[in-house]
Amino acid sequence: MNRDASNFLPVIMLGFIAFVILVYILRKILVNVGAREIAIKERRYFGRRMPPGRVVATEGEVGIQADVLKPGLHVIKYPFERVVRKVPLIEIRTDEIGVVEAVDGDPLPPGRVFAPDRAQNAHNNFQDPIAFIKRGGVKGIQLRTLPPGLWPIHPYLFRLSISKVTMIPPGKIGVVTTADGAPLDAGRLLGKAAPGHLNFQDAEQFISGGGQKGSQVEILTPGTYRILTDSIPIDASQGERKPGLFTVRLYEATVIGENQVALVEAVDGSPLNPRDYVAATLDGHDNFQDGHEFIARGGQRGPAAEAAKRLDKLGEDDRTMKEIEEEIMSTDPADRRLDEGAHEAYVVPDGYRGIQETVVGPGRYYVNTLAITPIIIPTTNQTVEWTSGEVANTFNPFEVISKDGFSMQLEVRVVFRVKPEDAPFMVAKIGSIDRLIQNVMHPLIDSIFRNQASESSAMAYLQNRHEEQERAEARVRAHLLKYHVDVVNVLICHIHLPEELMKTQTEKILAEQRQNMFNAQREAEQKRIELEKTRAHADNQRDLMAATVGVEIAGKRAEQRKAEGDGEAHYILATGKAEAEKVRLMGEAQGVAYREQVAALGAQGVSVIETLRVIGEKNVRITPDVLASGGGSGDGTGGLGTLLLLNLFREKITGSPTSDNGSMLAGK
Repeated sequence: MNRDASNFLPVIMLGFIAFVILVYILRKILVNVGAREIAIKERRYFGRRMPPGRVVATEGEVGIQADVLKPGLHVIKYPFERVVRKVPLIEIRTDEIGVVEAVDGDPLPPGRVFAPDRAQNAHNNFQDPIAFIKRGGVKGIQLRTLPPGLWPIHPYLFRLSISKVTMIPPGKIGVVTTADGAPLDAGRLLGKAAPGHLNFQDAEQFISGGGQKGSQVEILTPGTYRILTDSIPIDASQGERKPGLFTVRLYEATVIGENQVALVEAVDGSPLNPRDYVAATLDGHDNFQDGHEFIARGGQRGPAAEAAKRLDKLGEDDRTMKEIEEEIMSTDPADRRLDEGAHEAYVVPDGYRGIQETVVGPGRYYVNTLAITPIIIPTTNQTVEWTSGEVANTFNPFEVISKDGFSMQLEVRVVFRVKPEDAPFMVAKIGSIDRLIQNVMHPLIDSIFRNQASESSAMAYLQNRHEEQERAEARVRAHLLKYHVDVVNVLICHIHLPEELMKTQTEKILAEQRQNMFNAQREAEQKRIELEKTRAHADNQRDLMAATVGVEIAGKRAEQRKAEGDGEAHYILATGKAEAEKVRLMGEAQGVAYREQVAALGAQGVSVIETLRVIGEKNVRITPDVLASGGGSGDGTGGLGTLLLLNLFREKITGSPTSDNGSMLAGK
């Protein structure tokens, strides 16, 4: 069994080798090309040599064959032919175009940049290289482009670049410049329109229809265009960028607002009449949107007149300017005051060239400023200042010299206005408000203030500021009247005197102020003393009033006391007199009584009675309550009777009887 296997081994090996060789040959003969690729063939033996300068071979020539193998199964003449390489199909996307450059074919015609498509449709959009070569295809960048799709393009015969479609967005326009075509007509700046090129998308038709090289009169409106512009090679080894036939530059579309007017100046067209400032009116160009129609109808280069309402610069000029000037000067008294030759322009009636006599008021006017030059003159109050502040319409302050040699700096403000009826004459004389301020007012007012300051000393100028201001205003008003300018007022805002003068003046003023302050203080002190006196008098007024009232009260009281004393004295005197009279009368009565008592009782009896009366009035005890006696004698009987008699008188006098125990006679 092993012996049989060893006998078949060489046969098996030979069969395997034969199979491998067969497969190899079949693979060389049979070529399968994928659905998205093509195969490039090369003939190696038994063929004619290619002509000099040729790149691909046709009709059995040795070399890279122009014919390609498209998708599918193909049989080739191996080993005479072989597949060099397989390349993918060229894909052109929807936003792209394919730009083809032929590396083989007839040479370019002299002076041409892009190759004309002589083979027309025979090469089927470059898919049939043999037809391209046989039908006179021209070497170079082709005018025909490839639309979107998959294309089996021979990589050795054609180099393919990709160009993006041209997008003109809304609000833009595309201005086209061509790199090839017929030369421009003499004296023209833009290439004339060529028929049938479909907005420059058919480059072949543009060239064959007589399209001219350079900037084109036709433009592209918003949209998408497949135009042969610059492209980028698919194979980076073939360079960075390929030039296109057309270059499109985007510009903003002209938008005319509601309150605007467009002034058009044509840069191409028929020559402008040397006597005209603007081109004649022309119809049919659709508001300058159809440049071809504008040129075809004889449109003139230069400013167009369509937007103008009044073409004052195009008015009649049959009369000489001298005649117009004499007419105006004879009818306008204000202009007769102007110096001869001072006019820069002339105020003319309507319809003549020059400054229009008629003015227009506030509003909106759609005029062609190339035919009419509007000069806006403010008729409200305008202010010009000579100050160091940062405001509009200002100049540096005036540096003037006073009569006594001091340098002063003046800040001045002038308010003026131009009346509407005077505006044309002011423009004729000066030109504009800016020129009035710069060329007239500034030097004029500078000179007036310099001359005026030199007539007065520095301090006098400062002290007489109001009068100096009125003088300056009168002079400025008189001078500006010649220029039809009404001066509202002239104000001296500030006067800066030299520092040394101000220092001396300040010291003088300070000394005067100190003196005034001293006088005021002295006067204040005097007033204060008087005030203190008044205040002290006021503060003591109460005490003074109290003292005064007290004095008055004391006086009244003294008078009262005097009255009371007088009354008391009178009373005492009267009472004394009465008492004296009473005493006298009582004395007299007592005397009579005593005499009678004496006559009745005797002198000793009356004495005892008086003594007892006094003792009774004074309540004097003269006898003891108990009296002890040792016996009787002749003398004792007399003493006892006297004692009893005294008690009896006392009782009568006092009115109280002697108690039983008050006095008793003890004799037991």
